[in-house]
Amino acid sequence: MRLYISSLLLLLAVVAHAQRSQHYGIFPTIDHSGTLTDRLGYSFYYFGGANLLNKRDDGINEPSEFFVFYSEQAFTYKMGKGFSLAGSYVYERQHPMGDNYRNEHRFYLQGAYSYNLGNTTLRHRLRFDGRFIGDRITGDYPYTHRLRYLFGLSAPLQGKQGRWYLNAYNEFFFNTHSSSPVLYAEDWAYAGVGYKTQKAGNFEVGPLYMFWMNSGGRRDVTNFYYLQLTWATHVDFRRKNVESR
Repeated sequence: MRLYISSLLLLLAVVAHAQRSQHYGIFPTIDHSGTLTDRLGYSFYYFGGANLLNKRDDGINEPSEFFVFYSEQAFTYKMGKGFSLAGSYVYERQHPMGDNYRNEHRFYLQGAYSYNLGNTTLRHRLRFDGRFIGDRITGDYPYTHRLRYLFGLSAPLQGKQGRWYLNAYNEFFFNTHSSSPVLYAEDWAYAGVGYKTQKAGNFEVGPLYMFWMNSGGRRDVTNFYYLQLTWATHVDFRRKNVESR
């Protein structure tokens, strides 16, 4: 909990001293996962970011746009006692409806650890991103890479059997390739309230804040303020296999 509060304070300090442009919008998300065996699972994660209002410090306001589309397909292997490993292929397209689009193909490898502290579940995740970002002019996809660390928590709001819950996280992004002008390049912070249904999965809503450090300049930062709307589902194929026998 202290680490999460410290992360939020760090974000506030960055925002207070570095603002260049601000974007406000919605962030619909689909989060699906499945259990195949006691060890092996899979996940599909998709989101889109729509910038409805855009402001810049220089007074030039940009039009509303569908800013980003993201798709992720992953396999997960459970090591036991809260540890898991995962690998994924990711496709991301920025400005997907415009001539200034940017395509990115990415893979990641990650390790995650989660544990319970009372009624609260804490999770840590370390992810390595291998990135191939397209250049529209040359057609090349140069390789870059980065590390990401996420700390998150979830807790019931009505006791263990209640349907309402809290979900929050903060994720730090660090460039690890020599050509990058910045080391600490990006941050995502989210806090949402969710509701568990009996058959339709979970529904969450909450604010998502992101910033991108565009260069080494203190004020060259892009800020995103989204309302994230998430639909999360999970299927356990082990139970279905047992019932079908």
